[in-house]
Amino acid sequence: MPRRAGLGVCVALLLLIGTIPAAGAGTAVTPELTWRGCRDGFECATLEVPVDYSVPDGEQVTIALIRRAATDSGNRIGSLVVNYGGPGDPGTETFRLAYSSLPEVVRERFDLVSFDPRGTGRSRPIDCIDDRTFDDAWTEDVTPDDESELRSFYDGTAFSIDLFGACVERQGEWLAHVGTRNVARDLDRLRAALGDDKLTYLGYSYGTVIGAVYAQEFHDRVRALVLDSAINLSTTAEQRQRGNARGFERTLNRFLDECAADAECAYSSDGHPREALLQFRDELEGGVRIDGSDGRSVGITELYVAMLAALYQEETWPTLAEALRAADHESDGALLQRLSDLYAGRRDDGTYTNIQEAISVINCADQPLERVSFEEFAARFDDFVDRYPIFGRAFAGSPLGCDPRLPVPSAEERLGDVRTAEAPAVLVVVVTDDPVTPSAGSIDLRKRLDGSRLLTLDAARHAAYGLGVACIDDAVNDYLVNLELPAPKTVCEG
Repeated sequence: MPRRAGLGVCVALLLLIGTIPAAGAGTAVTPELTWRGCRDGFECATLEVPVDYSVPDGEQVTIALIRRAATDSGNRIGSLVVNYGGPGDPGTETFRLAYSSLPEVVRERFDLVSFDPRGTGRSRPIDCIDDRTFDDAWTEDVTPDDESELRSFYDGTAFSIDLFGACVERQGEWLAHVGTRNVARDLDRLRAALGDDKLTYLGYSYGTVIGAVYAQEFHDRVRALVLDSAINLSTTAEQRQRGNARGFERTLNRFLDECAADAECAYSSDGHPREALLQFRDELEGGVRIDGSDGRSVGITELYVAMLAALYQEETWPTLAEALRAADHESDGALLQRLSDLYAGRRDDGTYTNIQEAISVINCADQPLERVSFEEFAARFDDFVDRYPIFGRAFAGSPLGCDPRLPVPSAEERLGDVRTAEAPAVLVVVVTDDPVTPSAGSIDLRKRLDGSRLLTLDAARHAAYGLGVACIDDAVNDYLVNLELPAPKTVCEG
């Protein structure tokens, strides 16, 4: 099984080193874009950028772009660039799905643009194994069951696929150039190519890191940045892993408690959904698989991943309840499989996005962290199992740190210490009970971006803007359109 960051693939394991000056970050020549229609009112283009910004005239890489033009062209402000996180999310795909959820005023006043960051989607993707191999590998158990399996997980021999070995063999030195600082430099090339003197940007989750780095490197080219549900840049990799496990365990407990108290919940199980889930989990841990769809079957990995996918937002809890009921009570795993497929980036035609292959490589390009010792890995695993009875095994099943075979990025390409006192006011959006990126990350980011403003949503979900909460949407819209920040300490209920 390809190593996933303890299945917490939306939490970037980013550590801090000393402040790193930008190298070759300026835009010497404004690139030109040629847009063409690409179905359903969208336009697509490509942008050439340097692989290595210290050699700006050297090898180039093509970045895939997508946009929808402002619907009120007479009152167009400029372009709004959107990144949906990951790291590794293919913006040219996600943007098609998410465009209509953005508030009407933003669709009217801005050309809305997204892109596949380098190493993802169609921008020279980190694509290490074929889809059929990934399909087979995804079904393998991601949780060690005993001491010998724990050792094999640490050594990388537990799974049929050596993902990092395949990545290094196929991609080589390119893997050292896919980090966030280079993505931020690409973003500035994109800003110039779009014809905007200053950048207007919306970043979700890991996309907040891209936006924060941009503010640091290009503070004089910022018009407005909205950073929604931020990664915590002041914590260690272990603290992030632990926070992610704690957040999902807490959210799952809330789901189960509410289901137990509601006879209409599809997985109420006579008021005992927790006991039912634990029993079902143990059966799958023992090797039981049930029928899914398309001739595939569902096992323990699909269960964990489906729960993660559905716990992002309270609106999808009923879907999770129905999926668990069908799988546990009727041996029908089709809906669990669908949730797992969505999280894994599996398309309806059986192909995959490369987000699962890209995330750890991008993290290690940001910070080439040394692999922890086996003793530390084993001790952390035991602690997670004790503290987080359902998700602990899944989150702690991969050792922290980078595979030593990965090429090491230059100092100028590593993440470094992200902070600035020079950028214009930035709007940081935080959700109080976010299972993916705990609220402390957004609070910390506000301090790192001096003069920024915090906008709070009191809810249990991941991300806030464009999801139908009028208080949040109105405040963000006012900032994007009019550059008016919400009042300090604004809290919205959702």
